[in-house]
Amino acid sequence: MQTLERGWTLDAATAWARDLYDNGVDQRDAARFAAAFTDDGWLRFGNNEPLVGRANIEAAIAGFFMAMQSLRHTPARTTVAGNLLFLEATVTYLRHDGKEVSVYAMTVFEMAEMQGTPRASRCNIYVDLAP
Repeated sequence: MQTLERGWTLDAATAWARDLYDNGVDQRDAARFAAAFTDDGWLRFGNNEPLVGRANIEAAIAGFFMAMQSLRHTPARTTVAGNLLFLEATVTYLRHDGKEVSVYAMTVFEMAEMQGTPRASRCNIYVDLAP
């Protein structure tokens, strides 16, 4: 597995992120989200313990998606530094009680290349889910 430091441009990173969020996360497709990770990918959501491996990531994110009717990400800024991808966004959740809640979120991906395809090897999601 190689890092993406060479050739990982802002345009490429933005396209990768938009595809992941538009066609995976905002569709509440946990399998699609987990597929964006390397086989031994690592995810920490807030203050929860890290999840390691695609199967564990998929199961936990599927449970998270069940806690709401829908969600949508409105990107604010995308930054690339070497093989790190920083995504700032406003996330709007439609809760099961019909209330819509928007919160600010920051996601940091450490990227790697797996069989010629960009994949996340690590991911930290920073968001306050209290509302």
